[in-house]
Amino acid sequence: ESSADRPAPLRLIVLLMAMSAIGPVSLNILVPATPGLAVIFDTKVETVQLTLSLYLLGLAVSQLMLGPLSDRFGRKPVLLAGLLITAVASLAAIYSTSIVTLIVWRSLQALGASSGLVIGRAIIRDLYSRDRAASMIGLVTTVMVLAPMAAPLIGGILDTAVGWESTFILTGVFAGA
Repeated sequence: ESSADRPAPLRLIVLLMAMSAIGPVSLNILVPATPGLAVIFDTKVETVQLTLSLYLLGLAVSQLMLGPLSDRFGRKPVLLAGLLITAVASLAAIYSTSIVTLIVWRSLQALGASSGLVIGRAIIRDLYSRDRAASMIGLVTTVMVLAPMAAPLIGGILDTAVGWESTFILTGVFAGA
């Protein structure tokens, strides 16, 4: 039995799922705080929604860049750099004093958050045969369905109980871990 056909260790699957969840979780966790952020930053809700739309743009753009970068420099360094960018941008967003600053940090957060999505799939393709890789990617991708459903609930609870900053603390710690 070749290594490409062996069952994946549970630790690897959990790690890949967690890495893939960072992007959708950090996108959706802030949604419940949107009306409150409009009041806090004395701006329109539409302006606060730029934290979501520009985050999506950042995810899209960075996915185009991260694949080639991980091919050139290796999976691990690019993945670690992306997760570091996500963690730093998440924690820096806590100190935003204007909506513009928050939008900038959210955009940077997205640039790193897509690293788990892109590089996680590349790691699977590197380790497993085509048939096995397809089933592994399917398994890991299930988190992409569950994370966007759970993140607003978690974000709402955190925003209500502790404040909007706690959503960034959670995503920063999650990416850092």
